[in-house]
Amino acid sequence: MKPSSALPALPDAPAPLRAALEEAHDEPARAAALLALARHYREHTLDTAQQLAQAALELALPLDDPALVVDTLSVLASIEEGQGLHESAFDHLALALDLARTHGLDDLRSRVHNVRAIVRLTAGDLTGARRDFLEAQTLARASGDPLDLANIHVNLAFLEQHAGRAAEALHQLNLLEELLSTAPTDVRQLMAPYLHENRAATYLGLARRAHLRGRADAGAEARGRAWAALAATWAALEETPSRMMSLVLEAHTARLHVLEGDLDRALTHAQAAMRHHREARQRSYLDALLAMAEVQAAREQLGAAHESYREALGIAREQGRHRDIQHLLRAIAELHERGGDLGSALAVTREALAEADTTLERLAAIEQRHDDLFRELRLARAQARDWKESVRHAEEQARHDVLTGLLNRRGLHDRLLALPEGSGPLLVVLMDIDDFKGINDRHSHAAGDEALRAVAARLREAAPPNSLLVRWGGEEFLLLQPNADPSGAYAIVEGLRRAVAEHDWPTLPPGLRLTLSAGYAFAPTPAEADVRAATEQADEFQYRAKRAGRNRVCPAPSSSIPA
Repeated sequence: MKPSSALPALPDAPAPLRAALEEAHDEPARAAALLALARHYREHTLDTAQQLAQAALELALPLDDPALVVDTLSVLASIEEGQGLHESAFDHLALALDLARTHGLDDLRSRVHNVRAIVRLTAGDLTGARRDFLEAQTLARASGDPLDLANIHVNLAFLEQHAGRAAEALHQLNLLEELLSTAPTDVRQLMAPYLHENRAATYLGLARRAHLRGRADAGAEARGRAWAALAATWAALEETPSRMMSLVLEAHTARLHVLEGDLDRALTHAQAAMRHHREARQRSYLDALLAMAEVQAAREQLGAAHESYREALGIAREQGRHRDIQHLLRAIAELHERGGDLGSALAVTREALAEADTTLERLAAIEQRHDDLFRELRLARAQARDWKESVRHAEEQARHDVLTGLLNRRGLHDRLLALPEGSGPLLVVLMDIDDFKGINDRHSHAAGDEALRAVAARLREAAPPNSLLVRWGGEEFLLLQPNADPSGAYAIVEGLRRAVAEHDWPTLPPGLRLTLSAGYAFAPTPAEADVRAATEQADEFQYRAKRAGRNRVCPAPSSSIPA
């Protein structure tokens, strides 16, 4: 069986991984080769990594190998974490956990819990992350796998470090060092750089804290320990070279030089970190941008520091990295305050508070979705002929909104990746049911759900051929039309509005009238950043349509919008 979608070009794939794929003569070997490539590209190009992991899953599903499917789902989720697709990652992890439990794959359950903890940590849920890490640790101890145990110690140290608990982080690293002293050579060589780098990061954090508190002696001692840990990391990298680890180490070095007042050396190492950042074309590690911003701020180049922070913030927002977003907004606010712009500092602080509220709401929605999916999985397993059919069914369901049957955000992301080159421009339409809260309040939430289903069905009937129709969230719908003609855009959107406004609704309470307010814009290509920018523009136009009286389209035909 071949994957249903074409594989991406792999011009820079490592020769051994490319050879393994070319020499694979059966489906198990090909699935394993694709998964190895996905792991490699996870550190470089996330969309390529996702396509490879999805192809590996399509090959693995027909095989009678639940362990391979669990492993593939876990890798796919870790890639989606880097893309900010937290809901999709949780869906795949729920599938993996359910399958691992069903088939008694406790060793793989440990890895799945470890990945889920990282997803929670990135999303800003430190409590949930710690709970998953501890569950993973219990399972890894039972299986006795030294690599799983080592990974968990590293990740717990990372969690404690970012929670401001340096002593607990160092304790986890001491446990890791003890574990590695008796571990197989390959595990020891693989994990040694992570041991030393995390120590360097923890001592760097202590040095920065001491500097802020004016504790010169404590700062000097912490810096000394950080320098020693950095030297040990560089030595360990001679056995297992890693561009990403080199990037992080250069960033740590730059920050230490800032603390010691050697700004010329700090700039040299920040530039080295940025070279790794640009040459690897990676977006998973923000360390280079953060180190450069701190060096620029120390050199009183506040405008340049703002640019570096804003670039990092753009990446964090693209990927839904809520913990990083909060850190960056605080740093930007402090930079405004330092420059005497108290109004901008206050505005950014308010932005951070609003972002925190949104994060809490999103985390609650993810938890609810996670619980719902486990119930759906039990039902699918009961109805399916075998476990493979239940996984396929769950995979398909995870791309669609349960209430309306339209694509959801994950489904849209996958469909955009599958669009051929030259599919632009894309017409991007954002539509919102007018006074939806009033429907719920006056008629009941059941009537509101029925209204959503009815509007979704009507939009599906009226949508142009080959368009993508998505339930964007709440009472909002998104439509994307590839290869759109800008001159006909208003007519398309107005047709959608009229299809709803002029329709009789036999399944809804008598007298209930439904209308839409819509805004539209254009994305030059199907690239995620282009579609996101167009969606934001369409959202602004939709807001204007609401303010102008609802049940209308913005911009009007005489207006001009960016193509």
